[in-house]
Amino acid sequence: MKWPFGKKTAVQPEATEVAGPSAMDRLLSKDCNRDEFALLYLKLLQETSPDLQFEMTGDMQIRMVNASGKEATSFLHNAWIEYSRSTADRRELLKRHISVASTLAQEPIPLETTQIVAMVKDSQYVGTFEPKFEKVTEHLCGDLWIVYAQDLPDRMLTIKRETLNRVGIDVAALRKLALENLHRIMPAAEQHGDGPWFLLTAGGDYTASLLLFDGLWEDIADTVDGDVVAVAPARDVLLYTGSNSREGLKAIRERAANIVATGNYVVSDTLFVRAGGRWEVFKAN
Repeated sequence: MKWPFGKKTAVQPEATEVAGPSAMDRLLSKDCNRDEFALLYLKLLQETSPDLQFEMTGDMQIRMVNASGKEATSFLHNAWIEYSRSTADRRELLKRHISVASTLAQEPIPLETTQIVAMVKDSQYVGTFEPKFEKVTEHLCGDLWIVYAQDLPDRMLTIKRETLNRVGIDVAALRKLALENLHRIMPAAEQHGDGPWFLLTAGGDYTASLLLFDGLWEDIADTVDGDVVAVAPARDVLLYTGSNSREGLKAIRERAANIVATGNYVVSDTLFVRAGGRWEVFKAN
């Protein structure tokens, strides 16, 4: 059939399409399972940082690359734990995690010696590091590692060996420097409990790092029955008792296991004993 009105042109439909719900809306509209959360978290990152490229490299980790090729990895475990256990402030916690994640692929912030701190982490955490980035770590004992990081106002960045070399810091002097900085920035350690087991706190980020302060444990040694036995189930929790206290050992073992199973920013439920001025894996009789 001949078209009667001259040249036929494609008819442009009216803009009636309505944008679907955002990733944030979908995360808040229901209780997502772990897989749904991971995919929507990735989508949320894409929506909030369109200048970055993202790729799922594990079931709970996302690789990010900026325009200049700088790479970083965001781990979703803590965000998922907080999301799955909270309903009242999910929007704020998601904003907080996304804000930190989106800054990871930014250009490096110059490292100052006053920013270097020591975090206590477990083998699983250290195992997530990509070998090519050569993060600065030191084995402490058992499944615990010292991970050196740059303490910034809004986040902590693990330090690469090339960064350390660039600023001329000797690795041999690193722990002493990191502990001096922690002593300056951490609030005073507080002991809680009436015995035979106790809880130590020192702010929200570096309590587990109290394991590295030898003088603290020398002072504590005379206050427990036997040798000091300690466990750091989370970065903000440190429990200890005496090696001769069955009640104390039972209490810290059970509490550590529960925190690792249900808590945020978990470290390890392995018990360690103080022997000869250093930590060893505690082996109960």
